[in-house]
Formats: sequence, C-alpha cells, structure tokens
Amino acid sequence: MDDFEKNEMYVKKSIMDYSVTIVEGQLDSRSKAAAHKIVEKLEIMNGILRTSDKGFEKNTLLRDSFIKMNEKTIDCLTNGSLILNDYDYQSTLSLTEINENMNRKERELIGYYQELKNYEKSKKTFGAVYNVNFRNNLGKNILEYNAYQNFIFYKINVIDQKLMSLINAKDKKGFLECFNTIASLHKEAITKTNQSRCDFKDNSMNDANVKYSNFINDQKEKLTLLFNAFADDYKALQLLKNSNKPDTTESVAAYNVVVRAYNTKKNLFYASFDTIQISKKALYNSWFVTNSTFLKNNGEFKDIHKSYVLN
Repeated sequence: MDDFEKNEMYVKKSIMDYSVTIVEGQLDSRSKAAAHKIVEKLEIMNGILRTSDKGFEKNTLLRDSFIKMNEKTIDCLTNGSLILNDYDYQSTLSLTEINENMNRKERELIGYYQELKNYEKSKKTFGAVYNVNFRNNLGKNILEYNAYQNFIFYKINVIDQKLMSLINAKDKKGFLECFNTIASLHKEAITKTNQSRCDFKDNSMNDANVKYSNFINDQKEKLTLLFNAFADDYKALQLLKNSNKPDTTESVAAYNVVVRAYNTKKNLFYASFDTIQISKKALYNSWFVTNSTFLKNNGEFKDIHKSYVLN
C-alpha cells in the first residue's frame, strides 16, 4: 500500500504541475518538457509494476487498474489532447479541422477523467475484498471541474485566433463563418456553465467564462460592417493594382480616390479593432488570475500527502 501511495501521489502531483504550466500560460516549450518528463517516469513505473508487482495474494486488480490509468495519462500527454494553448497552430487549420480537433480533445479529456474514476472504483472493490478502507476525495474532483472550465476557455480562444487570421487575410466569407462558429460556442459556454453552477459554491470560473464568451461573441456587432467595408475596398484596390490599363491622368486620379477610400475604411476598422484587442487582453489576463485564485481557494490537494488509507 505504501508503494501505491507513493506512485499515485506522484501521478496526481505531476498532472497538477503540468496543469500549472497550462493554467499560468507558460511557454509551450516548458509544457512540452513537463509532459515529456511525466511520460518517461510513467513508462518506467509501468514497466516496474508489470515485472515486479505480482499482486496481493495474486490479485492484480489494483496494479492493473493503476497501469491502465497511467497508460491513459501517457496517451493524453502524447496525442495532444491535454494541450490547451496551441492557438497559433489551430488557427492555421480550416474551421472543419479545428472543430474535429476540439471534438477529439474533448472526448479524450472525458475519457481521461473516466479512467481516473475507474481506478477509484477498483480501489474500492479491492478494499472491500481485503478490508482496506482507502481514503477517497469526497464530492466533485476539482481538477476535472477545472479542466472542463479550461476547455471552454480554450475553444473560445482557438476560434477567436482563427478569426484574427481571417481578418488579416481580408476573408469576408471566412469572417462570417467564423462568427457563426463563435455564436455556437457562446451558446455552448452558457449552457455548460449553467449546468456546473451547483458543482462548487465558488462560481468565479463560470462567471469568468461567461464574461469572456460574451465579449468574444459581441465582437461581431462591433466589427462586421467596418470589416466588410474595409475588405471590399481592399479588393477594389487590388483589382486596380493588377489591371493592365496604361497610366493616364484619369486612371491615376481614379486610383488615388480608391486608395484614399481604402485607407479611410482601414483606419476606421483598426481603430475599433485595436480598442477591442486592448480590452480582450485585459479580460484574458484576468481569466488566468481568476483560474489561479479558484484553484488556491478550492484546492483539496493541500492535503495530498494524507494517509493513503483511513485508520
């Protein structure tokens, strides 16, 4: 039991440490390094368990369940499903590919926490057979709850980053499609935060996600008309630049008119856009503060090194 306590505490502490690199928005390289270190340690741990742990009275239920949980952790760390800060990469993909990736990540996230629950069930079954009363965390798992809150935030940011790339490309069609996706994610965020309001008395994470989602969704009303006018004039300017008509006094004058119109529309758009980005950055940073405070105020892992079993 002492060996299992040490191993289980390592897994939980490692996932907590890895989560911190994501929650605090640390460098992607640090997150990858943390993940690589955890994977190496878990693979060694599983190898030792398979060769050295023959079970208690030949009952390998606890060992096998622990190995399976470790394998799920390894899978999630290596297939990218626990990576929640790859906004730039995701924004290079199509909206269809982005949605497929997010759906896969969400399935993997749900599967990961289900495997943790399966391990807790195995502990309970094993304990009933050998009269061992394992210490279990009561109520909601704060890391699971926090992971789902993080995922709501992640999905919003991925699509918003895609919106930024479409704005840079002056893509009117993509701009509209992206805001349709944002509207759908906004409804999903409202629904999911409402469903989880009874999970903890502290609803700061729910409120932060709703506030952020509302802001991202409200960008459409503020930017659409300005963006469309800007994109239209940009297209008109490119057509003139690429035309093979000879330069004349009239053509040069007409070109200058289009240039001035384009610059006016561009300046109007970016005046609004830049103001939004400043407010968005403040909200984004505030969300991380809320997330960190929530974990500190509700972290049941303060007593992570309590006795593995109840006396």
